[in-house]
Formats: sequence, structure tokens, C-alpha cells
Amino acid sequence: MLGRMATIKEISRKAGVSPTTVANVLYGRTAKVSAETREKVQAIIEEENYTPNMGAMMLLKNNSRIIGVIMFTEPRKNETVLEDPFSSAILGAMEREIRESGYYMMLYTTSDEAEVVRLSKAWKMDGLILVWVPGNICRIINSSIDVPCVYIDCFFEDDEHTYHNIGLEDRMGGYEVTKYLLSMGHRNMLFLPCNPIFPGGDTERFAGCKDAFAEQGLVLDDDASRPLPYDRAKRLKIYLEIARKKTHTALVFSSDFYASEALTYLQEQGIRVPEDISITGFDDNIFSRLVQPRLTTVHQDSSKKGTLAIQMLVKLIHGVQVEEVRVKLPIWLEIRNSVQKLS
Repeated sequence: MLGRMATIKEISRKAGVSPTTVANVLYGRTAKVSAETREKVQAIIEEENYTPNMGAMMLLKNNSRIIGVIMFTEPRKNETVLEDPFSSAILGAMEREIRESGYYMMLYTTSDEAEVVRLSKAWKMDGLILVWVPGNICRIINSSIDVPCVYIDCFFEDDEHTYHNIGLEDRMGGYEVTKYLLSMGHRNMLFLPCNPIFPGGDTERFAGCKDAFAEQGLVLDDDASRPLPYDRAKRLKIYLEIARKKTHTALVFSSDFYASEALTYLQEQGIRVPEDISITGFDDNIFSRLVQPRLTTVHQDSSKKGTLAIQMLVKLIHGVQVEEVRVKLPIWLEIRNSVQKLS
């Protein structure tokens, strides 16, 4: 059982100094405190395992030590965004980097564009991370808030204001996976984007698919893309409908989460993967390596996205110049067992 924590008054009595002097040591106002007194007070603070009040620290230091994180995503009834290992990997990396940098994380998820702008202006914070926010909202935020801000996977142009973004070679990812499918004999493939309300990254990946077709003198039509709904029951119906029609030989998913979901469900319905239909994913998360057959997918380092975003933001908070303001992390293809070669 933990003992009662000492108060500032008790620490001051032990040190033989005033409570004001103890507070000055706690909150870094040590210009008028001698080195000997400072060391004496600090030793007693550590001996007593005293933890200063966070609210008081914020008021005294005139900053919040809070980094806000807003994820733009549709709220889901039967599942949360954190169930996708891609999202949790980004958040886990950000929380660790934020904590190690001496800050606290405040997280909010929303799909309300007006709410994103309102929260960005209303929160008292030292910095802000915006994840998957639509370009039109990014432009408004970029020109209207004063705190340092870094975006993750946001797609917009702003000639008047510098903006900082950690992104991915999305188009190259779509190109690489499609090039591989074409080499395996697949021509009738369907791209399945996973974010109907924010098509930024998915749009780039589908453009990469088209690039691979064009490289071989072929055309991938616009209707070779079918956005997936957030409702799981509706997604399962779509998977089964597509597989039973046998119009497509390969399904190109824009996330391992949905690709693994489809692979498992179709097998439960007696449809073989890859013998009856081939499936590819995007992310290379833990699901891609747990399903059978293991998933051919595009690898990205989602944890590094979160880490780099916080490192960049902390530099901006401290007024340190950031050399590369828009970073694109590399991708590569992980070939496994979920694609069948056609004759």
C-alpha cells in the first residue's frame, strides 16, 4: 500500500526553507535560489517521491505540456479505429515519443469537419497532430491556428503557408502490388479502398494501380474501384457478392485489416484463397502474417510515421528549424501466399 505523499509545507519544514522556495525549485524558478539550497530541496523532494500538481505546473509555466492528436475517422458502431493494428501502431509510437519528450497526449477521433476546426482552435496545447484530415480542412487549420502543427497522411496544397506532413509513397505502393499481379497473369482486378469519407491515400494508391496498367499498354477503368463501408455486415456481403460473380481474379485491398477480414470470411464460405480468388493487402501489419494463406501486401512502417511526426512537432515547439517539411516514407512489396499465378 502506498504511503501518503508529503506536501510542499512538509518539504519546506524538512529543508528549513519557505514553501515559496520549495515551489520555486519544483517549477524551475531557481534564479534566486542558491545551488546549495536547490540541491538540498531537490534531495528531499526525491526522498519523499513528491509529484507536483500538473495543473499548477501548467499555470505557472504558462504552457499545457499537452500535445493534441485528432484522428479524422468515421465513428463505428461495432468496432473502433484502434482495432486496426495500423492505427494502434501509429498511436502507440506517438504516445511513447510524447511521453519521453516530457509531454502528455490528448486524443480525439471525429468525422465532423467543423469539429476538427473548433477543437484545433479551442484546445490549450503546445502542439497538434492531425491524422487523415481532409485537405480542405487542413488548409483552414493551417491558416487559422497559432500552435505548431504536424499532419500525418494528409493531402493538400498550401502555397501561402508552410505545412509539415509525414506521409508515404502511396502511389508507388499501388504501382508495385499491381505490377506484381499483372506479372502473375491477373488482368481483371478490383481495388477496394477503405476510407469512403477521405479518399486521399486511397486515391494515390489507385493512381499507382493505373500506372502499372499503363506501363504495359493496358487501361484500368475508374469503375475498377469499389469503396468499402464502415459497417462490417455490409462489407461481408460485398466480399461474397464479388467472389461469387467470378468477374475478378484478384482483390486489391487498401488495408490489411479489410484484406484479412475478407480472406477469412470467404474461406468460411467455402471460397478458396488463392485458388478461387487472389487477395492482396496494404500495410504489412500483424494480421497479414497470422492469416492463412499469409497475405501478399505492401509494407509500410506505421510506427515510424508516429515517431517522426512527434519528433518533428517537438522541434517546431522549441523553435528548431525542420529541414524536410514533407516526408514520404518508403514502401516495398512483401510477397507471400495469397496470390495465384494464372496461366
